Amino acid sequence: MDLVFSDIHADFGALGKILKITTSQEFKRKYGKFTRIINLGDVLERGTHPKEVLSSLCSLEKNYTVISVMGNHDEAFLYNRPVSGSSFESLNAHKVLTAEDLSFFSKNTDGTFGQQTSIDKKNNLFFVHGGPLDPQKIKPKDIAPIEEWLYQNSWQRISEEEFEYFSYYGYYYLPSSAFVESNNYFKNSVILCGHQHAEKIIEQDANHSIRELSLKCITERISDFLVEKKEIEISNFCNYLIRLGIGGPEGYEPGSQNPHFGIIQHDQKKVILFEIK
Repeated sequence: MDLVFSDIHADFGALGKILKITTSQEFKRKYGKFTRIINLGDVLERGTHPKEVLSSLCSLEKNYTVISVMGNHDEAFLYNRPVSGSSFESLNAHKVLTAEDLSFFSKNTDGTFGQQTSIDKKNNLFFVHGGPLDPQKIKPKDIAPIEEWLYQNSWQRISEEEFEYFSYYGYYYLPSSAFVESNNYFKNSVILCGHQHAEKIIEQDANHSIRELSLKCITERISDFLVEKKEIEISNFCNYLIRLGIGGPEGYEPGSQNPHFGIIQHDQKKVILFEIK
């Protein structure tokens, strides 16, 4: 089983809640024990405890396989590309991060950090922060350097319109384009992303018809926490685009959002999304 989260945003309290719930005996009896952690990016910025979050993730790497992809806020901090939204308290907490703290982010031979996507061919899983589209296929020629970054996988967003478009919030893509890209690697794929902080579940059936799934929320109490869950049965004949809600809401308007996480149950072919109330 995999534990999945996205957009922790330096929120150590929220990460702690997620780990307390998922490592509790009650959770393990009901859902199983996770052996792999999928971090869909945006570990940094907005929140006020980046050092503690990074330390916790490094500790988890000692006991679990941790797969991480880069988020746009991770890149903004590591490449010194300012993105608005962080408070002075958050900015100051990030200023004191050391090279040792940031060792969680692997450095590539070309000087960049981490990976934009991660692909699990055994289980037909595609992990990305924003979207799976190949930036080289969607960006125009002679693009300005400042705009080129916004076409990266870490900046891509699911479009709410019936068309694709670019803005200074990133490239907005259609689910159909996402499935075309993932099908280059395997059929009947499950794409897991974050970035936009709100859950969304999109299914493409064998006839290529696409619909957004509206699933029943089930409320339960686990390890002294009240959680709401949505269970997604994964069909062998469909493609899925599943967007997780925000993991760490500390740096946003108080009370506007709750911590989210998910699990992937490989034996039952199921993805379950959780919101901590």
